[in-house]
Amino acid sequence: MKFNFLSKTLPAFGLNISGSTFKIMQMEKTKGALKVKSYHEAVLPKGLVINDGIADSKTFTHLLKSALMQPQYGKVDSNYVIASLPESKSFVRVIQIPQMSQAEAENAVPFEAESFIPLPVDQVYLDWQQIGTAGDKMNILIIASPKDFVEKYLDILDKAGLKTVALEVESQSALRALASMVGSDNVVLIKIGSLRTGMIVIEEGNLQFTSSIPIGGSAFTESLAKALGISSAKAEEIKKKVGIANTAEYPNITTALVPVLNNLSDEIKNILKFHSEHSDKLITRAILLGGSARMQNLAETLAPNLEDAGVKSVELANPWQNRPDIKTPPLDALNSLGFITAIGLAMRGAEYEV
Repeated sequence: MKFNFLSKTLPAFGLNISGSTFKIMQMEKTKGALKVKSYHEAVLPKGLVINDGIADSKTFTHLLKSALMQPQYGKVDSNYVIASLPESKSFVRVIQIPQMSQAEAENAVPFEAESFIPLPVDQVYLDWQQIGTAGDKMNILIIASPKDFVEKYLDILDKAGLKTVALEVESQSALRALASMVGSDNVVLIKIGSLRTGMIVIEEGNLQFTSSIPIGGSAFTESLAKALGISSAKAEEIKKKVGIANTAEYPNITTALVPVLNNLSDEIKNILKFHSEHSDKLITRAILLGGSARMQNLAETLAPNLEDAGVKSVELANPWQNRPDIKTPPLDALNSLGFITAIGLAMRGAEYEV
């Protein structure tokens, strides 16, 4: 999704905001290779982000400025930013229109898109691109986000002293970061955050549609806390240490987490069923990303639940896989799971040159 507000190209860092954190990453391109120049993850106070919108812009800009001045790794040397838009505030889908010229499509796509977008087309920023053909039809990827949400977001970034080069939805950033891993396969990316899980359906390397559900890592934590009669903080500590497994000290962890796991599995299968009803391409791979995907044994436990939906493998994302041009990343594969969107944004930002 392209919201370009500057005519010239400049180096930019990536900014990804979720319900509980924001993440920054900057890359630079030297001699044809990418290098991670800086990164930072900031945990946000509860209530700062509500329904994926920034509720307290003053506190947010203070935290953002502090992070940019003193990141956890490296140095951020640009005030130009490429930021992500949350899936819950975006609409991504492939539609079909009759074969026509580019000029004709410019007029036809907004008209056709209005039938699919849940808001009037004059109330959204709409972007689109042709991603292939099917017989006498053109496959068009449409992406839309509400103007009021986008403009408020841009105003907050401006107050933080940043120049917004572009905005794009999280699914675009994630796919860019994982393009080498996805290849030309039919895949569902499952982005498990603290509060929500986003599902990104990809056919032959192209985005098809996205969905978002209110089940995330915190649901596993609260289920564990309730079952064991402990605080949420203690449950989070155990979840991070043990994952989905029973131990001598905590023999009932798996039992406590199975209901949440089953709910998540059912939602994923609903998305795969919807896809199968609208496409002849079978999704055979699931790739887990997001900070809460770091939970031990998650992929192994989730895999059997998705077998009857045609998914043959469930694996953890690795943005560094098949990317020899990215030299010695400071984050390993596991810890980069929560940075996938920021990595994709940073990759795009690295292409901007003074």
